[in-house]
Amino acid sequence: MFDLIIFYIYKIFKFFVLIIPKPIIKLFLDGLAYFIYLINKEHKKYAFSNLDFVYKDTLSKKEKTNIVKETYKTLVYNLYEFIQNQSYTLEDYEKKITPINDKVLKDAIAQNRKIILITAHYSNWEYGNTWVPLKYKPTTMVGRPMNNKYLNEELNATRTKNNTIMLEKKDAARGLVKALKQDRIVGLVIDQHNRTGIEVDFLGAKVLQTDSSSKLAVKFDALIVPLFFHRTSFGKYEAIFYDGIEPKDYAGDNQIKDLTQAQANIIQEHIKQNPSQWFWQHKRFKVFNKELYQN
Repeated sequence: MFDLIIFYIYKIFKFFVLIIPKPIIKLFLDGLAYFIYLINKEHKKYAFSNLDFVYKDTLSKKEKTNIVKETYKTLVYNLYEFIQNQSYTLEDYEKKITPINDKVLKDAIAQNRKIILITAHYSNWEYGNTWVPLKYKPTTMVGRPMNNKYLNEELNATRTKNNTIMLEKKDAARGLVKALKQDRIVGLVIDQHNRTGIEVDFLGAKVLQTDSSSKLAVKFDALIVPLFFHRTSFGKYEAIFYDGIEPKDYAGDNQIKDLTQAQANIIQEHIKQNPSQWFWQHKRFKVFNKELYQN
């Protein structure tokens, strides 16, 4: 019953934000983000703990506060755009997303390469599920389902309507292998803690990161293409494609580890360029630094 009540609240929110005049919608969303920032004490604490751990005294308290506030804006904007995008066509997306260096992906497609897109919880990462298959090629993505089954049904409907297949993490391996054999683009969000992952250096600390993308790349000689959606202004994004990572460039006994570290390096460098668009509320460093998240 509680899930259903939350779903109806979401439906009311959806109706409300769609009828608010566009000139004032940003003011409304910014106000909502600030309200969530004030009341969401637990995750706000995680964000500040992570920023203190990574940046120490190189950023002021005010700078760190601004970063955390911006992350809440990003989450609220993402919810609003999730609602907007349910009816979007490729033409609609073209008005809001500007590809940067997508020749990397286009060339790989033209060469019939197996392709693995990797990204992080940075800005509106969900565009990997909706815009990429419309613009380039059908995709198979791995995503975590929502706990609320009613909201999850709507999320899946939006994620999969543009020729995307969504896989749950717990049984994704077989589906990813099948997707690569079918020449679909495979997509993975790899910046969160992964208890079965391998140790890498990330933002100056030891963490565990999934090595699934590395193992698949080696098995299928797939090109790993990092992709980040960077918000340039309200409702406008750059889709930034990094040069591909070739598994053959990391041959040797430590191939999987070195390939995984190479991906972590790109993610951390992108975060450093604009930390306010990464989701700092994850307990990213908990395995080796448990004290960060204790009360």
